[in-house]
Amino acid sequence: MSYVSALLTLLCCVAVAAIVAWSERHPDRAIWPPRRFGWGARMVTWSVTIIAIGGAYMAGRLNWNAWHWPDWIRWYIGFSLVFVSSSVSSWAIIQLGLDQSMGADGNLVTTGPYARSRNPTYIANLALCGGWILLAASWPAAIAAGSLAALYIFAVPYEERWLARKYGAAYSEYRERVPRWL
Repeated sequence: MSYVSALLTLLCCVAVAAIVAWSERHPDRAIWPPRRFGWGARMVTWSVTIIAIGGAYMAGRLNWNAWHWPDWIRWYIGFSLVFVSSSVSSWAIIQLGLDQSMGADGNLVTTGPYARSRNPTYIANLALCGGWILLAASWPAAIAAGSLAALYIFAVPYEERWLARKYGAAYSEYRERVPRWL
């Protein structure tokens, strides 16, 4: 069952990546970002997110510490990464706004964590994936978290091109001033 959970996460990530890539190639029929942002867009976005992250959680939980790693690696390093990165990701999403983090219209945010990195949520989520692999210490967790990490890395250039089209000169100046990662 742990590998089924990992596969579920992988399939969600592949579907999201395909939607993002297709939307860029077909802007007149784009799926992401949603043309009209409302409850329907929220439900679809959060359903996929919950299924993908829930699958990654279950992949690790059902095969907990199959690698038999020592507690100090798992709890001191892995749990610390999960806790800190979850906090940073939440802070960045709050700063941006929950709806805007899913592609809704809004202003270009360049303050808070976005003053140091153009992608603080992705950086935090990448660290979270690494922490989860260390904490769960199993192949299913590594497959699921690795799928999420690959999606985060894949999405960045697409999202940056969308932001450049949306915000124009303001985003160009921001891009020159603030690094993509750190």
